[in-house]
Amino acid sequence: MKYLQYLAAILAVAPSVLAAPKPERDSNPYLGVQPYANKGYAAKLEETIKYFNKEKDYINAARTRSVQKVPTFGWVSSSAAVPDIKGLIDEALAAQKRTRQKQLVQIVVYNLPDRDCSAKASDGEFHLSDDGLNKYKGFIDGVAAQLSTKDAQKLQFSIILEPDSLGNLVTNMNVEKCANAADAYREGTSYAIAKLQQDNIALYLDAAHGGWLGWNDNLAPSAKVFAEVLEGAKAVNPSAKVRGLAINVSNYNQYIAPVRENYTEWSNSWDEWHYVNSLTPHLEEAGYPAHFIVDQGRSGKAGIRTEWGQWCNIKNAGFGTRPTADQKILNNTNVDAIVWVKPGGESDGTSDETAVRFDAMCQSPVAHVPAPEAGDWFNDYVVNLVKNAEPALRPSLF
Repeated sequence: MKYLQYLAAILAVAPSVLAAPKPERDSNPYLGVQPYANKGYAAKLEETIKYFNKEKDYINAARTRSVQKVPTFGWVSSSAAVPDIKGLIDEALAAQKRTRQKQLVQIVVYNLPDRDCSAKASDGEFHLSDDGLNKYKGFIDGVAAQLSTKDAQKLQFSIILEPDSLGNLVTNMNVEKCANAADAYREGTSYAIAKLQQDNIALYLDAAHGGWLGWNDNLAPSAKVFAEVLEGAKAVNPSAKVRGLAINVSNYNQYIAPVRENYTEWSNSWDEWHYVNSLTPHLEEAGYPAHFIVDQGRSGKAGIRTEWGQWCNIKNAGFGTRPTADQKILNNTNVDAIVWVKPGGESDGTSDETAVRFDAMCQSPVAHVPAPEAGDWFNDYVVNLVKNAEPALRPSLF
């Protein structure tokens, strides 16, 4: 009898993950959970730790260890990466069991046909000239299958769909590749929304950043595109929903800039906090959910660019504000969370002029050169991200 009373007392105070209620699909998915710090990114940072130790820079080695514990997104940017979702799920379940905290797995889906239509650095595996849209739908079906397993149902997910895609439909229709890809971008993204509908999945479409879509003339057209894509998803799946938008993905804009950069002079969206405020009323008018997550993974330093269009491996960048859903930091009820989407250390693009995917921006005056292909590990760059982090990283011995 005493044992049963003891057991009852233990269960009464056990963490809620033991019997966590299903979250409301319209609530902030970042509340009441622990975003998962994936082991794949942590393993890559071992090279950075070894570098600092070799230089006898033990403080920055210890700071890099703290980065290993920061939740970041896993990127599914090719068909070959789809099975990696199971690895993330297995790791997150192990962390959930160990910590007794509900884990939120964060994933970017990034594989539209004729991807990155206004640049060259991140061109993908699917092309419209080779049945790319149907191949993309098959890719999405594979992602959906991975997220529909019994193990996946034990976790929460935050998923960003297709960075640097829909923004091109607003501003780059004069680029032939973007004009040709526009319908496929719409249909492919709508299909992804429709197929990734689970109670434990929060979907965010990519909405570029304040320097791209935040200009007054771009705000209403952007909201219209997002709403149309959502309606396209409902044509496939009438119950289709999204949580909102992801902004500043892989970019360098600060959430709340300490000073206004000169090149933002004519824009009301001069940092991402202001971009949220600029875009929100247009989203509400268009009938699209005005909830945001904001990438600050490499946005620690101001004054490192001379124009907004500079996006590739910017020199002197630093890790930014740590992921949080604390409104004392966010100070904006339309923002669900600050997140780290782009894994700091993965290159934006190669500086090799002879490479097929070379983009001139990766040799701009503010770009860190030499640089490897987009997505490849760029250890020299991580070294600077650690040194220039703002706020400074706390050292960690383990």
